[in-house]
Amino acid sequence: ELNVPADKFKESFGEEWATVVAEKRCFNAMDICTETGMSTGDLETKWNAAKDAGKVVKFGGGFYCGLVDEEKKLYTFNAFFMSMRGKFTAADAAVHYYVVEWDAGVLSWADFRGKVLGPTDPASAPAGSLRGTINADWEKLGLKAPPNTGDNGVHASASPLEGLAERANWLQVPVGEDVFGKRLVAAGLSEEMIKAWTVDPQVVLPGQDGKKGSLFDQLEDLDLEPCLAKCKELAAAQPAAAAGSGVTQSAFVFSKPHANTPEVGELIKKKFAEVGIKILSDGEIAGPVIDENKYIDQHYYSCLLYTSDAADDSLR
Repeated sequence: ELNVPADKFKESFGEEWATVVAEKRCFNAMDICTETGMSTGDLETKWNAAKDAGKVVKFGGGFYCGLVDEEKKLYTFNAFFMSMRGKFTAADAAVHYYVVEWDAGVLSWADFRGKVLGPTDPASAPAGSLRGTINADWEKLGLKAPPNTGDNGVHASASPLEGLAERANWLQVPVGEDVFGKRLVAAGLSEEMIKAWTVDPQVVLPGQDGKKGSLFDQLEDLDLEPCLAKCKELAAAQPAAAAGSGVTQSAFVFSKPHANTPEVGELIKKKFAEVGIKILSDGEIAGPVIDENKYIDQHYYSCLLYTSDAADDSLR
């Protein structure tokens, strides 16, 4: 039932996806632990080893497949999520969030992510970026261990739509009251469709003969106006759906639990001030609150789909 691209699977792993399914060698993260007797810690170790060996492949937004047992040829999806969730929901964990805005004419979304935030791997981040600075000065900034691609210091929205989705999730902002949500509604998208889009569904891609792909992937790094236009195009391509006829961009940012220190907080504020990003509000969300309200599950909803048999209906 998963939207696994058979051609990319064969190109990456050298065998047919249909064969793997027929031989029951693919599992979600929970089931592969049961099948093999691995603990979640064992699975994380095997997943990281597979990633280092080039045996983890991205199939879409939040959708990764890895060959975690070479001898038995066993595959699993998004094994990283189980241990990651624990880091966010621990009793002593917390994130510090920032709702920010900036002038699109001064800073593009691509530069906000690439130069202000820095790429996913902090080791390759520009020296002046947040992730690059945290990677270089992690001890001085109060971190207990050096950053890596998972614990990379700071998260930020990848597009205006993801900013909407994250404000709706973490801060419970109704989509019809959100700054970008209002623009989407004015463009003819229904609030029902917008809400459905906040969990990165697979959508029909325009002009590709019914092929589906990650919604968030189609919008990554687009500035507000191009993102709005692309959303209208995508809405029109969906079955039984129709889109209607000085820009400020707004995103959601948080320091991850491992980097939630006063020093990192000051670094973020200083960096945003340097590049003209205005902090509209900020605050702390504790691990037990994240756990109780399932904020991290909703944030990584597509990961959860491939981690357990079914996502809780309350997350939809």
